[in-house]
Amino acid sequence: MRACLLVGLATLCWNTSSAQSQPLRTALIISNSQYADLPPLPRCTTSAALVRDSLKAKGFEVVERSDVRRGEFDAAIGALAKRTAATPPSVAVLYYCGYAREFNGRPFLLPAAANITRDNDVLTQGLIAKSLVDSLARVGDSSGVVVIDGFQPPDTPATGLAKLGEQVQPGSFAVIGANNDAAAPGPTATAQALRGQLTGEEVSLEKFVAGMRAELGKGGANAAFFVAASGRPAFLVGGKPPPAPAAPPPPPVAAAPPAPAPAPTPAPAPSPPAAAPAPAPPPQQVMVDEDRMSDQDRRQVQVMLATLGYYSGRIDATFGPETRAAIRRYQFEIKAEMTGRLTAEQATKLVNSVR
Repeated sequence: MRACLLVGLATLCWNTSSAQSQPLRTALIISNSQYADLPPLPRCTTSAALVRDSLKAKGFEVVERSDVRRGEFDAAIGALAKRTAATPPSVAVLYYCGYAREFNGRPFLLPAAANITRDNDVLTQGLIAKSLVDSLARVGDSSGVVVIDGFQPPDTPATGLAKLGEQVQPGSFAVIGANNDAAAPGPTATAQALRGQLTGEEVSLEKFVAGMRAELGKGGANAAFFVAASGRPAFLVGGKPPPAPAAPPPPPVAAAPPAPAPAPTPAPAPSPPAAAPAPAPPPQQVMVDEDRMSDQDRRQVQVMLATLGYYSGRIDATFGPETRAAIRRYQFEIKAEMTGRLTAEQATKLVNSVR
């Protein structure tokens, strides 16, 4: 009995050590199939289910969100980034299926409640596709892939997802995007290709992107683009964790050199002229918490959020859902709790960001 107990304990310890040696694998699946003002996308429901099952089978912790509004969209992405950052090194997969469209050369993803009556409505109701990649790319010591399974709204120009490939710089996350035909039946070519690439005990990120490129290049998607990851090797499935760096050898102990002969005392040098004092930095603007802000303060906050790339809505002193989402993105950037409400300290830091 004692022998069995020892063997069982050793096995448990080995399994725990083995599990701890593997990075956390997390996935967020966003499927928008029922829109308030656009035709439904049943292909997103079946595609998301296929991707979910494929990732779960490979040990990913999967979070699913369906028919999300703009605020829910931001919150889900922020939660994924926070979870990924909390357990480095980690691997994350973000899969989105839904409508996407272009405005002024930038691709936007449309939340389920989007009601686009004018082209520029996408600025306040859509989500900039690049922000999905940026939210994860800012997380240190993590890697993974962002997959955008896009559909073009009726009577609109091309979604412009390919332009996202031009705007994203190669980094620790690979990016894959595809434009699909809403009328075709069954899961998208992207979802089927993803399932096909997650086979075997070990799938590197490089191998995954190459396989997706080959599959989607067969014509299953109307158009697709790829941005490969660069930097440290990464694995979506399996892979050995990077070895710990070896400690450098101690430096050799050298014999103490003989004491130098005393040098002659030099004549004192003339004192240099006193340097002019450095100009004082401009005084920092001090802000109050948002409950006590004037309209001018609120407009200044919106201008600064827009200047830093977090906000693209109207400068109207109204902290509506778009401003709240921009504040949450800023709070994520400064590693603060993403409440969507600015404290006096956060507002002060924001308005002095580009001085």
